[in-house]
Amino acid sequence: MMAEERYYKHDGFERFTHWAHTVNTVFLVLSGMQIHYPGFSVFGAMQNARFLHLVSAYLFVAIGVYHSYIFFALGKHRIAMPGIFDFSEVGPILKYYLHISREKPPYEKYNVLQKYGYFLLFAVSVLQVLLGFALYPYFLPGVFSFVFAIFGDAVQIRIWHTTIMWLFIAFTALHVYLVVTEDKRMVRAMVDGYYYRKVTEGKAQG
Repeated sequence: MMAEERYYKHDGFERFTHWAHTVNTVFLVLSGMQIHYPGFSVFGAMQNARFLHLVSAYLFVAIGVYHSYIFFALGKHRIAMPGIFDFSEVGPILKYYLHISREKPPYEKYNVLQKYGYFLLFAVSVLQVLLGFALYPYFLPGVFSFVFAIFGDAVQIRIWHTTIMWLFIAFTALHVYLVVTEDKRMVRAMVDGYYYRKVTEGKAQG
C-alpha cells in the first residue's frame, strides 16, 4: 500500500526568487504593454510606464544574477539542469501530461520537461534583457551594438522584444494551468516549502 509523506521541497531561497520574479515580471509586462500599446494605459502617463519598465528591468537583472549565483553555489544545478541524455525521459512524462498515460513517471525534484523548460526560460530571459537594453540608448551607448548587428534596426528589435514578452505570458499561463490541474498543493508548496510524495505505507512521516 502507498501512503503520502510530507517533505520539504522548496527552500526559502527558491520561494523568495520565485515570487520576486513573479511580481517583477508582472510590472515588466504591464509597463511594457503600455509602451508598445499606448492605448493600454495602466500607469497613467507614458513616462511613468517607461520609468517603471526601466526600474523593473534593473531589478529583473539583479534578481537573475542573485538567483544564478545561488543556483550554482549551492549545487542546485546538479538536479535542476537538463542532461545530454535526458531526451529518453521526455516521452513518458509527455504522455502523462497529454493524458495518454495515467502513470506519472518518477523523478527526483523536477521532471525532464521542467528542466528543459526552465533552462530555455533562462536563455530567453538573457536574450530579452539584451534586446531591452539595446533599445535604451542612454545605457552604455555602443555596448549593445552587436544586438543591432544580429537582429537589425530598432523596429526589428522591438518586434522580437514584444514577441518574447508574449512567450513569457504563454509560458506563465501553461505553468499555472499545469500546477492547478495536477495538484493545487503545489501552490502551497511555493508558500511554505512543503509538498507530498508517495511512499510505502508505514514509512510515511508526519
